[in-house]
Amino acid sequence: MKILTLLFIVYPLSINIQICNGEIDCSIYNNDLHAIDVNQFYIPASWGPNNYTYVNYDNYFRVTEFCVFNDLNPSLSVYCVQNLEQLRLVNTNLTILPEIKNFQRLQSLIIDTDNGVIDQHLPSEIGQLGSLLALKLSNITYLEDLPNEIEYWTKLQSLILIGIPNFNKIPDEGFGKLSQLTELRFIDLPNLSNIPSTINNLQSLQQLEINKTNINSLDLESLYSLKSILISLNPNLISLNMKNLSLVATISVTYNQQLKTITLENLPKLYTSEFYSLSSLEEISFENVLSLSTISIVSNPKLKSISFINIPTIKSLILSECELTTFPESILTLKSLQTLNMKSNKLSALPLTFSTDLPNLKILNLENNQFQGYIFQPPLIYVRELYLNDNSFTFIDGIGKYKSLSILQLNKNQISSIPLEITGISPTLTRLFIENNLLTDIQYSMVNMRSLNVFYARNNSIPLEKRTALEQLFARARKAFHV
Repeated sequence: MKILTLLFIVYPLSINIQICNGEIDCSIYNNDLHAIDVNQFYIPASWGPNNYTYVNYDNYFRVTEFCVFNDLNPSLSVYCVQNLEQLRLVNTNLTILPEIKNFQRLQSLIIDTDNGVIDQHLPSEIGQLGSLLALKLSNITYLEDLPNEIEYWTKLQSLILIGIPNFNKIPDEGFGKLSQLTELRFIDLPNLSNIPSTINNLQSLQQLEINKTNINSLDLESLYSLKSILISLNPNLISLNMKNLSLVATISVTYNQQLKTITLENLPKLYTSEFYSLSSLEEISFENVLSLSTISIVSNPKLKSISFINIPTIKSLILSECELTTFPESILTLKSLQTLNMKSNKLSALPLTFSTDLPNLKILNLENNQFQGYIFQPPLIYVRELYLNDNSFTFIDGIGKYKSLSILQLNKNQISSIPLEITGISPTLTRLFIENNLLTDIQYSMVNMRSLNVFYARNNSIPLEKRTALEQLFARARKAFHV
């Protein structure tokens, strides 16, 4: 009861709250508004924005909404407002008392910044909030858990816990009975080391976010309403398994520094997924992900194994900054793949069947790898855009067989000449970039490449006289030429 003592010290003459048998005496108030008006700060009677105190009530003085913002010492009389539907407390000293059971119509409870007045454990009576739809607790100093009685929140749709440094336990059984929960967010709970397996009982759950917790594993299975998953900045998370999630459309897994294995299996509606900055990731597998269009796997330097099984609709794969030394053969099973970005790895060769196995591939980015010598053969006959900057290619002989090529980037290689056969792809090639190489000459006939509109060849070894002549020639053809 330390908070009662504090309140009496602050307002010894102004607040008249009677306690009978350890409970607040609500009989002294004529109506809800009377219980609100005993507060020692101004409370306007209007709908308000999120940044000030206000109250809403009807013609019968029944209060339905009460927001206290930066008024530190609201009266305990608030527990006598029996028609309250929404209560929001921001930066106040109001603790949670057993009288919270009086809020039988309460649908939304938001508490942000309690200044250390809420105890380690919420009173069990909070489970009697049978009308509660949304609970958001943030910046609560000492709270350690939720009571088992949360199992009675049969209508709860949204549960959000943010910035609660001592929070460490979710009741297994009660948690699994939140059958109407659609939104679940655990954010910045550094002492929470376990998500109960009963999370898989939440068959109404649609949105899940787990961010900055201490969990070491997470298994999500057979959550048939779940649509989005965000898992980020969990420093001790080691394994993540997602199976039989029939409606999940988006997955984001980022900055989990100890995460080693990720499994995705039977996710028929998954459309996009991203896996960024997982510095310990070794293995990731996709199986029976039937609608997946885009995968981004970026900055995972320890990645050793990537597996694709039955991924029939994939259009774009970004697999960059993973320090891969060999090309993952499972990529060749992605027959619908149109864009492949594998920049900033350590690749030195492509499979000989690359072009025939990926007939729909149009855009290929292999910048900043370790390719050297001749450009790829057999030719990549279906590729339209080819990005090979920052490698060690010395020859592009055979480029005339790249019959679909529209954009070619070869900056920062060691190429000394452009073969005349490049004019063979004149009908398709529109942009050519070959800067910072070892060119000593460029054929004048390249000005007659009818589709070529942009040609950059700066920072080579072409003599000034030849550069001047080329620039004049390309200017007459009205082409963007820089040498």
